[in-house]
Amino acid sequence: MSELTVSVVIPTYNRAGLLGRAIQSVLSQLGRPDEIIVVDDGSTDGTAELVRTLAEPRIRYIRQSHAGAGAARNRGVSEATRDLIAFLDSDDEWLPGKLALQRQFMSVRQEVLFSFTDLGREVGGKRQPLLRGGHWHEDLRDWDKILAPPMPYSWFAGLPKDTPDFNVYVGDMYHGTMYYNYFSIVCVVVRREEAADAIRFAEGVATYEEWECMGRLARQGKAAFLDIVGSLQHKHPGARITDADWVERAESRLTILRNVWGSDEDFLKHHGAAYRALVHDQNLARLRGMIVLGRQRQAREEMRKLRNVPMAYRSAALVPSPWMSALVSLRHSVNGFLTAPPQ
Repeated sequence: MSELTVSVVIPTYNRAGLLGRAIQSVLSQLGRPDEIIVVDDGSTDGTAELVRTLAEPRIRYIRQSHAGAGAARNRGVSEATRDLIAFLDSDDEWLPGKLALQRQFMSVRQEVLFSFTDLGREVGGKRQPLLRGGHWHEDLRDWDKILAPPMPYSWFAGLPKDTPDFNVYVGDMYHGTMYYNYFSIVCVVVRREEAADAIRFAEGVATYEEWECMGRLARQGKAAFLDIVGSLQHKHPGARITDADWVERAESRLTILRNVWGSDEDFLKHHGAAYRALVHDQNLARLRGMIVLGRQRQAREEMRKLRNVPMAYRSAALVPSPWMSALVSLRHSVNGFLTAPPQ
């Protein structure tokens, strides 16, 4: 069996100072037939010149008008031609060996549609895994409950020298993904032809655009979690998509819920009550955000459309906006009657 080839999609916007590190972390892991697709989402900081100086034939540079991370990733997916598609953000990096382990696993477990590794972050000089302990997705269950009992990677494929064995979890995560953003897209490798239109990111939302793609992939086929840190997230002073405010976050989640699970008639036949309850919770989260941000009039208007609004919310919406702003500046005062919206 010939080795599966990979297209790596890297969207970027005004990160010329960070993009080089991301590209180099990928290039060191590519074979000759693989490719990197850099989608420049309208940068004005010399990104094109940086890519040009690399003089690397496996890099395809595509420039488009600024349209957001979802649109940039979708453009990259549409341009991909290899067996597998992998992703990396221009401010993050892959760790050595990450792609080889996923490529080999996908070669031998052909029923798996997509695989993902843990995401790491450097904290106090130590590398902290973000998925294994629920720091990222907030589901505190072990992965054997989220997916299935673990199996050693060595059962499926050989390990590189000096690489300790680790667990792999394979299963269906469609229902759970409705509640939790289980993985970061920079950790994912997916089969291009088998996934087809499921590899699509939300556009026109303030954040969570990758959650739509995760839900679509989970609906389409089996997932595999490789319990190693394969990608590293870096903090930097520039803006991140996750800087969206609480109202924008809730609105983004509501849009994606409707796009994925709310449009799945078969799913709604079996889990419609759970879906409607979650939509109601997100509407309340949006309402909380309005109140905390001092948008009292808008909050009162929204309350007229919702059922079962807690009395604490109704009372808080009557607090004059300047007073609420003062309370929010003293977070402990607000926590007594309002809970911050979910991340």
